[in-house]
Amino acid sequence: MQFDSESTPGFAIGRIAYLMRIRMEAVLKQAEWPFTPDEPQTLITLADMCEPLSMNDLASRMVRTPTTVKRQLDRLVDHKFIKRSVSPKNVRILMVGLTSRGEKKLRTVLPLLDELRKSALQGITKTQVAEIQKVLQKMQSNLANHALKDHALKD
Repeated sequence: MQFDSESTPGFAIGRIAYLMRIRMEAVLKQAEWPFTPDEPQTLITLADMCEPLSMNDLASRMVRTPTTVKRQLDRLVDHKFIKRSVSPKNVRILMVGLTSRGEKKLRTVLPLLDELRKSALQGITKTQVAEIQKVLQKMQSNLANHALKDHALKD
């Protein structure tokens, strides 16, 4: 069987994700960040929304399982970067929001992550970045649709 991993987008995406994670770990360590590269994504997602989110909504936006997000949230709560509260609309729903301490820590690490992003995109035009983003969003949508169909088949 012939297979060319060099021309397969999935392999390229995997390699890029791995290299980004390694660089993020180094940048975050330099900033004395006490977590893995996954936690900034959690804080950034909450900051982007400008309001608390339910844990399930947060997991969905981050394309993670609720269990994975819960573990991240536990660490962030322990460091007082986020807080949990009961939804005013439904007491069974737990909401998650940034604390002022979390916002402050995020503000210190965002410029470092932005430099990493700029380094990764060096030599790539804004038009190319927009096209890459469009392709990646389409791939994510395609895969999410398949995941939903696969999940429905299990039920």
